[in-house]
Amino acid sequence: MPDLFLDKTPLFDAGWLGVSAAASRDDVLLCLAEAERRAEAALEQLGRTLTQGGLPASSAAADRDRRIDALLALETRGIPASGAAADGAVERVMMEVGFRKRDLMPRFHELAEHCRAVHRRALAMARDARWALMLERAAADPGGPSSPIQGTGTRYVKSDRYDARAARSLPPDDRVRADRFLKRLGEDPVPPELELTALAGAGLEGTALWAMKAGNGNRFILRRGEVRGVACFFVEDVGPYPDHEGGRRGALAR
Repeated sequence: MPDLFLDKTPLFDAGWLGVSAAASRDDVLLCLAEAERRAEAALEQLGRTLTQGGLPASSAAADRDRRIDALLALETRGIPASGAAADGAVERVMMEVGFRKRDLMPRFHELAEHCRAVHRRALAMARDARWALMLERAAADPGGPSSPIQGTGTRYVKSDRYDARAARSLPPDDRVRADRFLKRLGEDPVPPELELTALAGAGLEGTALWAMKAGNGNRFILRRGEVRGVACFFVEDVGPYPDHEGGRRGALAR
């Protein structure tokens, strides 16, 4: 199984921009192009790491939880730290070299934007890998009802897995916000702004998993089931699903 300490995986190394103010114009351009190439290669390696094998069917639930936690750390700490390091490195070299070779300033700006784009793509990759594992967990380890049936139109209950999963994924304020969103699921009809959506693909056929907004860029994972003969949603999980692509919803696009 890939390394679980993915939050320590850098996508950019400031050493790639080791060019002096005395370097020739051509050498500076070569250095910038090499930095872009290495950032792309690091992104490709990250993609291979994220797709390298899956959890075996016999894998303990704790292993899946640890991998989800590691992916969340990568998305919220590791990749943003790498992006900040890239911005800082480009700015430093631009101040040291670019102001002496002003015709190269646009090239420094291109490098900075290229690195930001690489990190946005990495964030989306980590998010989608984490979300796929969360869906796998909801399907493979569904919980029983831990609350009375709620709602006047659409009926729902919380799974007895939900609270522990929510505590691993969201800070307290976001969990309170999610509960407020969840109460609206019981309205008749369900408010369209909740974006309650059946999920399909990626091996989900027949699992009856749904997704719904949980506020602040977070989403619920719901499962269709029955409680004492009453059809309802089981609220299995919740977690961040931020928009890293600028308006598209990635794996949850309709």
